[in-house]
Amino acid sequence: MFVCKEKVAVCGHRGERIHGRENTIAAIEYAVEIGVDMIETDVRMSKDGYLFLMHNKNLADMTSGNGMVREHTYSELRAMNAAILSKSSESFSAPLFEPIALFEELLDLAEDHPGLMLNIELKDMPAEDEPFAFLCADKVASALAARRLGCRTWINSFSGKIVQRIYRAYGNLFHYHGFYPWNIMGQMEDDPSSFCDVACMLNWDVLPSGKYKMDRMSIPCPEQWLTSLLAEGIMPLTTSFYAHMEDYDLAIRQGSRIIMADDPQKMLDHLREKGFHS
Repeated sequence: MFVCKEKVAVCGHRGERIHGRENTIAAIEYAVEIGVDMIETDVRMSKDGYLFLMHNKNLADMTSGNGMVREHTYSELRAMNAAILSKSSESFSAPLFEPIALFEELLDLAEDHPGLMLNIELKDMPAEDEPFAFLCADKVASALAARRLGCRTWINSFSGKIVQRIYRAYGNLFHYHGFYPWNIMGQMEDDPSSFCDVACMLNWDVLPSGKYKMDRMSIPCPEQWLTSLLAEGIMPLTTSFYAHMEDYDLAIRQGSRIIMADDPQKMLDHLREKGFHS
């Protein structure tokens, strides 16, 4: 169980993404330097089996390349510029060129910062190519286990099949982060509340097609959701979608002790002023 009764853990969403350089090593290093407790990032696998940090399906959204990560080799992906969306910032400046980050680079950084927690979202989905998605998940879990980082890593995916697969293979070597309400994760044979100790609360509707209706995503979740999760020993994680700091304050009063932040410096400043972060 995630235990933090007084302080609030800040999770850098894709490192630091408010200035447009999400999931790059520069963004992650900056978030760590300013004092985040956890890094959330996304992993996809290349055509030749290497693990890269990338949220979007389409490389053209975030890099100088195009197509999908799974359509390219290691060499092709490392030649693409992941800093093209970088904007100037008083806080830090991203390099003019930065290759798409490797998962191994994140693990190197984690080893250098023993107190840093990791929140790893697996983006290759079984619905698109189950063997490929499962191989990616297996490689991620194996790499984390080899580095002995499991005790401070939360595995998550919008596919319950993926999270369940790693839980069945590795058990309590890792922590598990689900999405609440649980039906967001699709059909699962195991009850996610039986092994997830963190749940990201999303005020979404799941349509019969399986698609998400996200028009309420910036509206705080009902208090009974937090109450129900806390009663089961599951820590509610508050997303980065809220527009007002008052909504985060409300979530904290209701028991959430993990905040996902697109702008971690702003969130840290706010929480430190209120005595919720040191």
